[in-house]
Amino acid sequence: MPAHPTSLLPSGADPVVLARLRSIGASHDDARRYSRARRNRLPRSEQVTAVAGGWAHEVVLRSDAVIETALWCPGARPHPELTATAVAVVSRARRAFGISERVLAGLHPEATASALLSVVRLPRWRSADVLTHDARLVLVADGIEYAGNLGTLVRTADACAADALVLTRATARVTHPKVFDASRGTVLTTPVLTFASVRDARYALLRAGFTAYVADPAGATPYRAAGLGAGRTAVVVGSEGDGVGDEWREGLTRVAIPMRGHADSLNVAASAAVLLFEARAALDEG
Repeated sequence: MPAHPTSLLPSGADPVVLARLRSIGASHDDARRYSRARRNRLPRSEQVTAVAGGWAHEVVLRSDAVIETALWCPGARPHPELTATAVAVVSRARRAFGISERVLAGLHPEATASALLSVVRLPRWRSADVLTHDARLVLVADGIEYAGNLGTLVRTADACAADALVLTRATARVTHPKVFDASRGTVLTTPVLTFASVRDARYALLRAGFTAYVADPAGATPYRAAGLGAGRTAVVVGSEGDGVGDEWREGLTRVAIPMRGHADSLNVAASAAVLLFEARAALDEG
């Protein structure tokens, strides 16, 4: 029996829908696509990520994200809440299939039945639609190498109601499943703009009226005195190892967060949070 397209699934469909899903094996194209997305092996041009589990799919359902493929492994024990979520996901997915526990073990070794897996398309954002006259606060991340840190930066930008996360020279992919997990799913709703070069990013921010401040432990200006949030503000943080690249340092204010203990710097996401919340407080007061 073929998978049910969304249009054929009635609103409030009961779990019998899941029992009617056609089962597929690990060699099926959709199963292999999930596996490649989970291992971050799809081409960079593919704006999809692998999603697994109940809370993650609840986040997906609250967003406008397109669910390309849903894979359901029922298991022997009933899980009413996950089953209800699976029904909703299958109802919205473009394609949906059943998989066995053996196939599940091959696709996602950490998961146990009952299990819900999917391939979800991330939104594409255009700078012209994001960096508008209403935009006030942007986080810039330069040279980020680790997917977990990238996801935490997305979550931090969301927490501060930043208008966008701008990426330059990024090694980590926003489509990596660890980004979804670390962002708590906010990668589906936080605009992420990737620029081909630092020059292009700086020009776009300048044209939009932003003043950029570079986080630098050796900076001469304490962040509380830098004027963050006095106008449209872009906070620039750098990679875990090398910090912000020289192309971002030229001609911009370099701000430091005073270290009161033995450590000489903060994690990139912690630094971003301190500076963003400082800017947000000033913007809200202004």
